[in-house]
Amino acid sequence: MEKVKSIGDARAASGSNKVSTRDVSVFYGEKQALFDVSVDIPANQVTAFIGPSGCGKSTFLRCINRMNDTIPVARMTGAITLDDIDIYDPRIDVVELRARVGMVFQKPNPFPKSIFENVAYGPKIHGMTRNKSELEALVASSLKRAGLWNEVKDRLHEPGTGLSGGQQQRLCIARAIATRPEVVLMDEPCSALDPIATAIVEELIDELRSNYTIIIVTHSMQQAARVSQKTAFFHLGKLIEHGRTEDIFSNPREKQTEDYITGKIG
Repeated sequence: MEKVKSIGDARAASGSNKVSTRDVSVFYGEKQALFDVSVDIPANQVTAFIGPSGCGKSTFLRCINRMNDTIPVARMTGAITLDDIDIYDPRIDVVELRARVGMVFQKPNPFPKSIFENVAYGPKIHGMTRNKSELEALVASSLKRAGLWNEVKDRLHEPGTGLSGGQQQRLCIARAIATRPEVVLMDEPCSALDPIATAIVEELIDELRSNYTIIIVTHSMQQAARVSQKTAFFHLGKLIEHGRTEDIFSNPREKQTEDYITGKIG
């Protein structure tokens, strides 16, 4: 079988859209969770997915790094491309895909390892460094990018689980970016955090978008308005509207979007 060119090979050739989806539907057994979602995600911007609980936004997010593959009854139809490469092509290496598309989950979930080992885990698996000094430099740069270095540089060999909730989430962000992804998926990354930790993570998201394409699922419309340049509104498994964040919040085209933003539906 012909080998599909690797996702990384297409980076230079792709346009301003990092991820594109066409007619994506997802089924869990007989139940359909997503209906014909088509959207373009621009590179080096933050795109927020908003909508009521159970509307399909997290399901859609998990399609972008094939996390739904781990659910036996899940099935997807349609097409998703990353840098114009079909990520569901059977020749795609899913391990490589998940290195390129990192993920940060709702609750901080550091491994039961040291702070250093949490960040070093992905680069070790993917053989990204040639020696110990390269690995140490990569861990340090990832922690710096995640805004955590100054707080942990003297305790790298202490357990990651010993950090505060906000620090743990930044550790998980450092872990996600250590494999040098191009896209970072964030599923409600601040929902378990207090307001101060949330503000720190939001500031970090804004800084990271110069190097990464970020897609964030959030229940907080205020957060979407603060951190994103594009917003997509989902309702009952359908993408109702997608556009510039300021337009979605100030001048939505669809009545359903307006009703959600003004609190008439939730």
